[in-house]
Amino acid sequence: MYKQWAGKNVDLTLLKDCVVNFFRDKGFENRSIEEETKYVIIGRPKTTHGNLEDVTVRICGKSDNFTVEFIAGEKAHSSILLGFLTSLFGGGSFVLKGAKSQEELTKLEGDFWLYVEEKVACLSGSFRHEDACK
Repeated sequence: MYKQWAGKNVDLTLLKDCVVNFFRDKGFENRSIEEETKYVIIGRPKTTHGNLEDVTVRICGKSDNFTVEFIAGEKAHSSILLGFLTSLFGGGSFVLKGAKSQEELTKLEGDFWLYVEEKVACLSGSFRHEDACK
């Protein structure tokens, strides 16, 4: 899923830092890639007890017109499909694992969008607001 903002004049470097902090607070290790008009943040769960998978966030554009994209769930979806296909041979555990992971990812994505909306509002129009992520 992705959302677009226009006319907000948000410092995207600060927004990227906020996203990194969000995932760190949720127990993810982060790696970020910076390009000219794009930031890519990859969050990997430190533990797999919730069966979460890697999450990718892309921030693309310029401060006055940008999109934020949340990408996750491909492995959970594949696990559910594999479980259904192999259910006659005991593949039900794949369905359960995939469903649990999908549930956790849905909750994480909901929390993420609430957080990003709040940070975009906070960072709107202020390029030097250094403490917005704290």
